[in-house]
Amino acid sequence: MERVAAFFCPTDADRERLLELEETLRRPRVITYVAVAVTLAVLVPWTGWVVLLLVGVMAFLYEMVIRRRLVAGRTHPALVILVGFALNTVITGIGVAITGGAGSPLLPWMVIPIVSLAGRFDARGVWWGTGFVGLAIAVVVATSPSAFADNPAPAIAVLPLALSLGMFSAAMMRAERQQRTRSALDPLTGLLNRSSLPSRFGELAEQARLTGDSVALVALDIDRFKAINDTYGHARGDAVLRALAAAIRGELRSFELAYRLGGEEFLIVLPGVDLEHGAGVAERLRRRIAALRPDGLDVTASLGVSAAHGDAVELGALFDAADRALYAAKRGGRNRVEVAPPGDEARDGDGAPARPGARGR
Repeated sequence: MERVAAFFCPTDADRERLLELEETLRRPRVITYVAVAVTLAVLVPWTGWVVLLLVGVMAFLYEMVIRRRLVAGRTHPALVILVGFALNTVITGIGVAITGGAGSPLLPWMVIPIVSLAGRFDARGVWWGTGFVGLAIAVVVATSPSAFADNPAPAIAVLPLALSLGMFSAAMMRAERQQRTRSALDPLTGLLNRSSLPSRFGELAEQARLTGDSVALVALDIDRFKAINDTYGHARGDAVLRALAAAIRGELRSFELAYRLGGEEFLIVLPGVDLEHGAGVAERLRRRIAALRPDGLDVTASLGVSAAHGDAVELGALFDAADRALYAAKRGGRNRVEVAPPGDEARDGDGAPARPGARGR
């Protein structure tokens, strides 16, 4: 399943884009549900109540089950959205099949899911979705061969509608994705940059308030990185940063997020992870970096860990606590992990992460 998710959502920026757009698309999605429901209520004498009930089931499943799992971040967002898209298409197809199949007045509605897919994935996702919808239309038409034989025009006419919608949507999303990638990704390491941190963390904090879940932060800083740049040059320093970023990404699960704050400073966000398990993740990262030897250089890192749960999950407070723990690791001799004392995140937590690169470590 992870390979499927990676195919549709290969980078951290793509993952962030999916999660951000979920909130953007919620309002038009709800309006669409309402418009469809009102239309079906008017068409009850021709289509019956069953189709209206199906739309209600579809809306409930998405809003109360699929969307909550998406926001919780426990499953790769691409998989959650693909399941929602497939469910939407199948339920719409059932509604079309029971209202006449190839002769149903609702047949054009089967292309609606393409719009939601195009709002989230790049061209490969849009074309996959368009093909899936085309297959679903073929299956629906096959359920009523007599209706198709009597009047094939509606079923044939809807195919270029799906194709053109997919083409234009893919082109627009490709342009939007290129712009978003330039602004959301750190160009050197390929990790997320600090500009995308507040919005995503706000979603995680809201989820924690609703569920009581924990969120852990790991602040990571390369030891004596200035000496690497001064001794070996910035080109080798950049090679160290790229190798370390790849190592960080390799240790994290798909829903865990890694940010380069600037310079040699990194921040890892671990949804659903408490302080003890966050310290375990940090220790694995420390060991992996110490064994890495990027570009032939011995490199170590110091790490600070903080965590909170429920209403206490707040970015500024957690970052300050992790940063204090990181300073303690530096003072303790570097190449080590320090954990913020429980409750430490309650202190000095009014602001966002401090400006990176302002400290000599």
